[in-house]
Amino acid sequence: MLVQRAGTGTIPPSVGGFATPCWESLTEVWNAAPDPSTATVTLGPATVELGHDDSEADDDSLDVKDHEFGWDNEHPKHKVDVGEFRIEWRPVTNGQFYEYWKAAEGKVSMPKSWVMQNGNVMVSHVLE
Repeated sequence: MLVQRAGTGTIPPSVGGFATPCWESLTEVWNAAPDPSTATVTLGPATVELGHDDSEADDDSLDVKDHEFGWDNEHPKHKVDVGEFRIEWRPVTNGQFYEYWKAAEGKVSMPKSWVMQNGNVMVSHVLE
């Protein structure tokens, strides 16, 4: 979501004790983690709880300690039954999605964060 707001003046929260993660140490931990023994894992079936109950009246408060913020489509809290599915352990990289996108031959839309520039696909820093 923040990538889609890049260049629009969106800034991280500066109140309520929010801290910028230490990306360098997180990167070291992630890079040191062993590769999974399989590419995918099976999850479910399960009942999961999604969303939360957000009081719109609290959104203007700077007291964020005990406050949850949510977009309009994230509430009310509700339960969803999810069937069994397989998912990859690791996130899909831009390079992997690019190869999938090329092979899809127009069946998959180009991500909004990508632009075509001089015949090359580039990641845009300005999004509309």
